Amino acid sequence: MATIADYLLELDKQRDQLAANLTAMGVPSTAKEKLNNLVPKVLQIPTGGGETTKTVLFDANTRDNIYLHYNDTVYSLTDFTAQYPDFCSSENGYALNYGTTVFGWDYSCYTCCTTPVTITSSSQIAMRFLSGSTETGVMRLVQSDIGTADDILSKAQTEGSYIDLPLQWIYSADYVTTLTPCEGVAAGTYYLVWVGRSNNSHPLIESIMIL
Repeated sequence: MATIADYLLELDKQRDQLAANLTAMGVPSTAKEKLNNLVPKVLQIPTGGGETTKTVLFDANTRDNIYLHYNDTVYSLTDFTAQYPDFCSSENGYALNYGTTVFGWDYSCYTCCTTPVTITSSSQIAMRFLSGSTETGVMRLVQSDIGTADDILSKAQTEGSYIDLPLQWIYSADYVTTLTPCEGVAAGTYYLVWVGRSNNSHPLIESIMIL
């Protein structure tokens, strides 16, 4: 028989899922909000001609354009998982796994998506993840004329060639969705770069999309 604690845990899971669903439908929401704030937001979901566009950069079904820089080599996700299958496997629902079993202790892995995205100051980046600790992360926007992973990842690590965005890893026992604003970013075409770190945070990233 379910206990009160079980019901409360299920409520937390449903709140997190509601926040993720609202975000996916173009209504920015976070798992830190309470249910009495999230439920009314359902009425804000765009309908008809007012639909909010979104661009999925990564999820279990969108993995082709992910690249990472590891030990001075740039790998496609396919090539990297051929050597390190735990990084993106069915066992974790094809989430990106920045754990120590892949990278050892405290490696900062620069990762990018080569899908170009149109960014304005009102854009937001929705990332759904599981993290072992709460700490500041690294997320950057890069402009590239050639759009190759090598160029994008190189610029993301070159001072003056990228725009820093505020990313916060949040400890949770279940997946959470955060929204990173692009306030102050000049409108244009960019590529997204983020850093997964195999320290206490060791995030599992389930999805990334531009809203």
